[in-house]
Amino acid sequence: MDTHLPPPPGARGRAGTPLAEQPLEPLMTRDFETRPALVYERLRARHGPVAPVELYGVPVWLVLGYREVMDILRDESQWKKDIGHWRPYREGRVPPDWPLLPAYHVSHLLHQDDQRRMATRAAVDQALRPYQEPGQPQAVELAAAVERYVDELITFFANGQGSGFVDLCSQFARPLPLMVINRLFGFPVEQGDDIFMDAWRMVDSGPDAGEAIGRLIASTTELAAYRREHPGDDLTTRLLQADPPLTPEEIGMELYAMLVFSDLVSHTITNSVVEVLAGNTWAQESLAVGTFQELVNRVHIASPPWTNLAMHFPVTDVTLGNYHVAAGDGVVPSVAAAHGDPLFADAVGDAVTSSRAHLAWGAGPHVCPSRELAEMMSAKAVTRLFERCDVELSLPVDQLPWRSSLYVRAVRSLPATFRMRWPGGGGAGAPAAAPGRPGGAAAGEPVGAVAGGGDGGPVDGGAAVSTPASVSASQERPRSRLWRFLASMRPGQRQQQG
Repeated sequence: MDTHLPPPPGARGRAGTPLAEQPLEPLMTRDFETRPALVYERLRARHGPVAPVELYGVPVWLVLGYREVMDILRDESQWKKDIGHWRPYREGRVPPDWPLLPAYHVSHLLHQDDQRRMATRAAVDQALRPYQEPGQPQAVELAAAVERYVDELITFFANGQGSGFVDLCSQFARPLPLMVINRLFGFPVEQGDDIFMDAWRMVDSGPDAGEAIGRLIASTTELAAYRREHPGDDLTTRLLQADPPLTPEEIGMELYAMLVFSDLVSHTITNSVVEVLAGNTWAQESLAVGTFQELVNRVHIASPPWTNLAMHFPVTDVTLGNYHVAAGDGVVPSVAAAHGDPLFADAVGDAVTSSRAHLAWGAGPHVCPSRELAEMMSAKAVTRLFERCDVELSLPVDQLPWRSSLYVRAVRSLPATFRMRWPGGGGAGAPAAAPGRPGGAAAGEPVGAVAGGGDGGPVDGGAAVSTPASVSASQERPRSRLWRFLASMRPGQRQQQG
C-alpha cells in the first residue's frame, strides 16, 4: 500500500514545469547541517517523495521516497551515472567552480554505465572475492589483521593507563580503515605512510584537498605500475590479473575510489558508538545480547554515514513522485530520507533483529562492491571497543560536532572517557602494549603498525608473522607519520605541545 501522504494543495511546486523554473528551496542550509532529518520531512510534507531543490546554486531533484530511490538504483537502462548525461552540464549551465563538480570528473566504477561498468565491475568483484568470501585464506588473514589493528589502536590510546580521555574519531575510527587499505592494496613502504595523510586531507575537503586528490590518484596509479613489475598477494595485483584486464590508470582510479569510500567505515564506527552511548534502546539491546553485526546494521538504517548518493540522470522524460522529470535532469537519491519514509521505517520497526533492505551501500548495479569487507571492519571495531572498554561521552549528544555535507553525516570528533576492563589496558584477550622503540618512541606504539605491510608483515603480501627478526627490523625503522600523529593526540602530549 502506498503510504505517501499527498502534499498540501498549492504547497508544492508545479508538476509540469521544468526544473529550472520550479520554486526551489536551498538544501545546504544551517538547518540541513544541524537537523537534516527535519529538512527531509519538511520537504516530504510539502512535495511528496520527490522535491525540487537548489544545490549550491544548481537546480536538482532530491528523491525522498524509499520506493522511488529503489526504482532509480535498480534501473540502469533509464538512469545513468556518467556526467555526460547531465543536460545543464552539457549546455554549459553548471559553473566550472561548482564545488561538487571535481568528483564527477573522476571516472571510476560508481560513475560508469552499461558495458563499461560491467567490465570494471567484473574485474573489481573478481579481485575482491578472496577477501570477502568466508573461509577463503585471504579473508581469514585479513579479518585477523583487522582485529589486531583494532587492538593496537585501543592499546595505543590507553597508553598503559586504566582510564583516560580519547577522541574515538581521530584516534580510533579514522585510522583503522586506512591501516586496512594499506595492507590490502600492498603499498610499498616508501608510499604507504604518505597515503594516510593525503586521504584525510581529501575526505576533509580542506584547502589542500585538490592537491591531495591529485597526489592520491598519482600514487594509486604508480602502485598499479609497481605491482605489475613486482606482483604480490594483494588487491592491486589481483586487479592486474583480472579478466577482463584493466590498465594501471583504470586500476589507479578504482583504488582511489576505495580510498574515498573507506572513510564511510570510520563514520559507521563512530555513528554506532554514538547510538549506543546516547541511550538508543535498540542499540543498547543489540550490545547487551552481543549482536554487534546487527547493531551495525541498525546504525546503517537509523544513521547512515552515506546520506545522499551521487546524481543520476534519466535518459528519457519520466514521472517521479508528483513531478515530471525531464531527460538529463540531475536527480539525487537520498538514502537518509528514504530510510525515514514511512513505507520503509514502519516495516523495519524497533525489533533487535532488523531488515537488511537498507540503502547504506546503495542497491542495484552500482551497489558498493566491498560492502562485506566494510561491514566486517565496522563490526570488529565496535565489538572490540566495547569488549575492552567502558566508554562514556564527554559531551552531551546535542553538543557533538557533526560533519554534515551533502554526502556524509558523521561526527567531526567523538570525545569520550574510557575505563579499561583489564588492568593497564591488557589482560585476557587483549594484547600487551608493545615495547617502546629506540630513540624516544612512546611505550605502547604497535610494533607492526608501520608503513607498508601495515602489521610488520611482508609488504608485497603474504600473512604477517610476528618473529623476533621482524620485530627487530621494524624497530629500526623511523616512527611512521600516522603513529606520530596518534601519539600527539594523547592528553599529555597535547599539554606539552600547548
